[in-house]
Amino acid sequence: MMTYEDKITLAVLKRFDGMSKIDVYDILHKIESLLLDTNTPIAYKTIKDRLEKKQVAKKSITAIDKNGYCYLEDHCQFMNVYRIKSVFPAILGGSGLFFTPWEHYRLIPYTNIELQKAFSNTRLEVIIDHFLKHHSAKQRNPKTKRLLLVELFNQIDPYG
Repeated sequence: MMTYEDKITLAVLKRFDGMSKIDVYDILHKIESLLLDTNTPIAYKTIKDRLEKKQVAKKSITAIDKNGYCYLEDHCQFMNVYRIKSVFPAILGGSGLFFTPWEHYRLIPYTNIELQKAFSNTRLEVIIDHFLKHHSAKQRNPKTKRLLLVELFNQIDPYG
């Protein structure tokens, strides 16, 4: 027996029929971003007005140049993680993970060293150092497939 929530989910998923997964992820991320700044209960008219007036911040990057593109792979309150796809092989720097610390817009390679540099002299420095002693920055949760560091950051109060 399907629940009310299951029926709503299927109605939304029906709108994605025939779309590529990456396009659906981008749309879902945009919806999530819209809901961050929205009060409960959700007022469709308010969200529509914000979209029409272009009051929504664009947090995802799309085209890099004619040879590649980049999309938001994961995010938390402290950083966004992007995957770059290119026609060039990864060994030539054609693809990989990059991040932007929150409120910065420069893509930084997602490596242990760069993470330590980006968050040095912040309250997260000790947490990152401890995490990187036991894990690689690119290590993922086998169940959720999310980066472990992003999952860890989701458990930290941004105001505490």
